[in-house]
Amino acid sequence: MGASIVLTGLGPKLAGLKWEADQSLRIGRLGSVDVVLHDSSVERLHAEVKNCGSKWIVRDLADSEHFPTLVNGVPLAGGQRELREQDVLQLGKLLLKVTVATIAAPSDQQVELKKLPGATYILPAAQAPADPSAHGSGLLAVRRMAPPPETTAAPPNHRLTGSWGELEIQTVAKHSWDQALELVAADRQPQHGQAMLTLLRANHHLCNLSRLEDLLQSILADAVAALAAQRGAILLVEPETDQLLLKARTAPGLSSNQKGYSKTLVERCFRHGESIMCQDVHADEALHGARSVKQGAMSSVICALLRTPRKRLGILHLDRGPLQEPFTESELYLADAVAASVAVGIECAQVVEQQREQFVQTVTTLARAVELRDQHTGDHTKRVTNYALMLAETLQVPHLERYHLQIGTPLHDIGKIGIDDAILRKPGKLTPAEFDTMKTHTVKGAAIIETIGCLNNVIPIVRHHHERWDGTGYPDGLGREKIALTARIVAVADAFDAMTSHRPYRPAMPPQLAFLEILSKAGTHFDPACVQALLCVRPQIEGMLKQG
Repeated sequence: MGASIVLTGLGPKLAGLKWEADQSLRIGRLGSVDVVLHDSSVERLHAEVKNCGSKWIVRDLADSEHFPTLVNGVPLAGGQRELREQDVLQLGKLLLKVTVATIAAPSDQQVELKKLPGATYILPAAQAPADPSAHGSGLLAVRRMAPPPETTAAPPNHRLTGSWGELEIQTVAKHSWDQALELVAADRQPQHGQAMLTLLRANHHLCNLSRLEDLLQSILADAVAALAAQRGAILLVEPETDQLLLKARTAPGLSSNQKGYSKTLVERCFRHGESIMCQDVHADEALHGARSVKQGAMSSVICALLRTPRKRLGILHLDRGPLQEPFTESELYLADAVAASVAVGIECAQVVEQQREQFVQTVTTLARAVELRDQHTGDHTKRVTNYALMLAETLQVPHLERYHLQIGTPLHDIGKIGIDDAILRKPGKLTPAEFDTMKTHTVKGAAIIETIGCLNNVIPIVRHHHERWDGTGYPDGLGREKIALTARIVAVADAFDAMTSHRPYRPAMPPQLAFLEILSKAGTHFDPACVQALLCVRPQIEGMLKQG
């Protein structure tokens, strides 16, 4: 039989469609390609499947970072990978399944094993030392000549086979994503099904969790469950210091001052650029007397390298105790596949967090510049922002709204840039007419923010932080829940700071009296829940005020 490959469409848009070729298939949105996919998430020329004589190869041609080409959920990131039957290609939001691939190609993974008791290493060929004993005695060294770390998948006996069409159907039907994954994995051999489930969940987290802390914790929880570890940790490199810092951990039975990971193995893994397994920590001389091993009751450890084509990001650390079976070679492969799969998403999440931090700094600097016009307010915006974030934490406000507070609170008085200096910097009490003019800073500020599309979510803070719970505030006379929660929080924080700050026309009110004043206006001026939150953080606020 000659060489041939058949791609079958999955999902509502491609159901019933098939494409077959004996040499190559170009895939994209262009009308001139072999597989035309009419979807905005697919690029004009997205990928190419090609017969390379001994195997079928898929090459990623997409420029978009948001919609790369994936094979079984693993991004190709501009690279290429061998295709086998049952593999699933994802191009943008569309899925194609390899149903026929008649070339019986020998795998291009060449594995050289040297068995010695103790630990197991996976060494990328480009970084493998010439002699495995360079790491000390008692090692099983596994050298993978190809593919490179950034495109590495599980070995043949752990390939992610299974009915992806079933997954697609279960997901599109009335099941949730998690339920669909469980249903597809349920009928597989336990080890194969768990491997597929773990990798799919990891990539699902990448698409649905934007906060780095949440992403790391979810990935870690899945890895610990999949590999039956007693605990786990994720460490990432801190760019400024080039040091590995703990970012997430599950550490039952350990106190907060216990690390819950082996620093020796973590540093060895990162230094050599290899995922490693220590089946028996007592067989590794470097671990004799290690406090982390003794305190954590570790007997078997896996350290999987988190890496992208650009750099090493950190380590996924998993361990088992003396009452558990030691990790196996196949479990090392699974941990390594998870680490390779999620690393690009972690890197992207890091970039997003860095951009957010830079944006917060920029906004804060802008707010301070505006604040300098009013010589009487000092660090008003800084204090109000701190108070608002403390209230939000007490109220368990969702993370996204806390971010809006972090951005919007420093800008809550930005409209004062449009108030005349004679009024803004007046040393005495304002006349009614002057106060009416001062009140326009809420509308002026909202108008400024409206010109910046990415700040739409903070407009309620800027416009409505002087609205009152009973509807007697300004500028729109809103009341109760019609006022955004973020604005209600800032209203309490803003009023408390105004009361406890010195003004030319009055001295600062003692904090204890300010708390009583805010409490007396709960249900009229202020949201009672926000007032209660302020009282909950009273000790912290009083401590901050004493420190100046």
